[in-house]
Amino acid sequence: MHGKTIMVLVLFASGCTSGGGDFSDGGDSDSDVDADADTDADTDADTDADTDTDGDGSNVRIETSMGDFVVALDAAQAPNTVANFLTYVDEGFYDGLVFHRTIDDFMIQGGAFDADHVEQTPHAPIDLEISELLHVDGAISMARLADPQFDSATSQFFVCDGAQSFLDGSYAAFGVTTSGIEVVRSIAAVATHTDSVTGYPDWPVDDVSIITMTRQ
Repeated sequence: MHGKTIMVLVLFASGCTSGGGDFSDGGDSDSDVDADADTDADTDADTDADTDTDGDGSNVRIETSMGDFVVALDAAQAPNTVANFLTYVDEGFYDGLVFHRTIDDFMIQGGAFDADHVEQTPHAPIDLEISELLHVDGAISMARLADPQFDSATSQFFVCDGAQSFLDGSYAAFGVTTSGIEVVRSIAAVATHTDSVTGYPDWPVDDVSIITMTRQ
């Protein structure tokens, strides 16, 4: 295991660091960004997946304990990030893991911990791949360690609940939800607490599991 190497998204760091320094506390580096101020619904039109994928990516169905949603991955715009994600999908790495961070009107994050709250060992990190893809409503993107460790994404990903334009240029979006966005919203809205095992905040009180991911 890698210990506490949870990836962060600007404003939701854990507020603690591990003794080994692998766990990044981004709570003060860029966390002054106000999520509520940056999640305005003025980009609702961006939820039209056809305008963002152009049919040149792979579809992945994410089956969860709260329902299924499908993401279209844009391999033309983000080839390395898509290839990395699909490697984990094809290996069954995500099967049985949980969404360990959920924030209403912001995002849902998974790809690290199993139902016993044990962090799984990912492959080596990939380079940050910024493209023309934006963090529109339903966008799927890679989590990473806090600034300045941009090239640190591994298996952890997040799906936007509402447009999060302030993440553009700093995180690697690589696709968008094409169906089941209501499932994403339901997961984002679940009750959360600070997890007693890992110490991380915004952890769902009741596990939201990834049952399996399959290419469509």
